[in-house]
Amino acid sequence: MKVLKLTTLLLLLTMVFGATSCKYEEGPSISLRSKKARVAGEWFIKEIIASDGTVETYTNDGTEIYTFEKDGTAKNISRFDDGSGNQISDSENFKWEFTNKKKNIKWIFNDGTFQTLEIIKLKHKEMWLKRSVGGASSEAHFEAI
Repeated sequence: MKVLKLTTLLLLLTMVFGATSCKYEEGPSISLRSKKARVAGEWFIKEIIASDGTVETYTNDGTEIYTFEKDGTAKNISRFDDGSGNQISDSENFKWEFTNKKKNIKWIFNDGTFQTLEIIKLKHKEMWLKRSVGGASSEAHFEAI
């Protein structure tokens, strides 16, 4: 009986850790959260790294927020000053889904266009996405709010 319980526990642990093991270059190695649960939430872009190594760093000042829902819907809200002291807010709804065996995330916009990004890192509080256009690429490092 003891052997059966131990075997069942080991099988269950193997299934859990095997199903959530890492496919991403920068990790995590193991996560108890599903990939969809790690994407869901509010994010801001902490930095963008261009293919030439140039780094642009941002702070979470509320000017650009991405919200991803588990149901595959998302929203980007941008707030900015119009130059005369008036705050303007703009938002865009879109859909998201995993592609390429969850190695990529695809953003599908309302006009039918889409953008496919490679997932480099997907943790609960960190998400790194790589965008390649032509021969150039850039990485956007998102941080959870």
